[in-house]
Amino acid sequence: MGRVEGKVVFVPFAAPGERVQAEVVNEKRDYAEAALKKIEMKSPRRVEPFCPLYGECGGCQYQHFAYEDQLRLKEEAARETLSRLTRRGKFEFLPIIPSPQDRGYRIRAQFKAGEKGGRRFLGFHAWRTHRVVEVAHCPLLHPLANRILAGLNNYLGGGGDIPLKGADLQVSPEEGRGVVILQTEGSWDSAKAEKMGRGIEGLKGIAWGEKKKIFWRDISLFYESPEIGGRRLRLRISGDSFVQVNSGQNENLVRKVVDWAGLTGNEKVLDLFCGSGNLTLPLALAAKRIWGVDYDRQAIDLARENARGNEFLNCTFLAGPAEEGIKRVKEETLTMDLVVLDPPRVGAHGVLESLASLRPRKILYVSCEPPTLARDLARLGSLGYNVERIQPLDMFPQTYHIEVIAECGLRNDKRI
Repeated sequence: MGRVEGKVVFVPFAAPGERVQAEVVNEKRDYAEAALKKIEMKSPRRVEPFCPLYGECGGCQYQHFAYEDQLRLKEEAARETLSRLTRRGKFEFLPIIPSPQDRGYRIRAQFKAGEKGGRRFLGFHAWRTHRVVEVAHCPLLHPLANRILAGLNNYLGGGGDIPLKGADLQVSPEEGRGVVILQTEGSWDSAKAEKMGRGIEGLKGIAWGEKKKIFWRDISLFYESPEIGGRRLRLRISGDSFVQVNSGQNENLVRKVVDWAGLTGNEKVLDLFCGSGNLTLPLALAAKRIWGVDYDRQAIDLARENARGNEFLNCTFLAGPAEEGIKRVKEETLTMDLVVLDPPRVGAHGVLESLASLRPRKILYVSCEPPTLARDLARLGSLGYNVERIQPLDMFPQTYHIEVIAECGLRNDKRI
């Protein structure tokens, strides 16, 4: 970030302290965005990126920093974004938790289809464009995901007949297999899917189709939770439902949420945006009763299956929007001891009033978007909750994205 005549200019791929030549490509009233053209004076902290596509592919933004510097920058950015909350009282801002791996960690990725010289391939969008950059191997992907990506590209490059727009790839290190969800235009038949699937080692199942999905084999994968209370839980998750991209860091996330929950066996817990039970089931180990709510009906069906498979009798899962789920929960209980939520990037602004009406003593908010988290925490402040502590985690090494857990407590612990 630099300034020209008082206006802030953002220059991606530059480093603090560098002197650069940059060209403004997008000018707004309060700031401008620029493209890096030349580095006149390098920062001593700049390192050589390990990926030859860095700067062209839009997937990474921080490879020119050593990992320790990436962590420092992310922690500072999260602290600055959330610092406005200090006017409502002080809170503890904990040091960022590094990822167990800074590359080879991604178990899930979304690819776009491209074509060059009559040859078709999968890749990622170029930085801030819709041009597709061919990716033969991504250093951030888990090795199994890279092997399946190579198989998909070989099939496409060999003239594989598929009207492809893109592909979502997901793998399970525990199961040693992966699944792919294809975005297709027009028709594609099962015989061709079987030919492709049998030719790619490690591929468990394929789904495709625009409105109604068609399947070759099974697109669900098994994962294990971290060890909680001496148990590791087994979870089945669909390849087209949400799963954290970094399974190693997800273990740290689950442990931290369970630790901060501080359950004693007597609490009622609500988990909003619960997916297939990533946080719900580890919390169920020490909860008296727990409800999970998610809009994804398929994820809820698997959450119920996961609860049965792990022999939980204290779990209730509801499919539908978060606010509707809260209304249904209130038909059974008017208050809650703990609410956990892990919403998408847009946050949970529309459901905070309903959530607060349950008057939980504690709220644990997991976010991958600090600006919307700051907005929602401010709203929770007006609804009677103080931010107690914040824990950043690096879920997305080599990128500017960051995961944050925020703990909020009911002021004076008064229930209404």
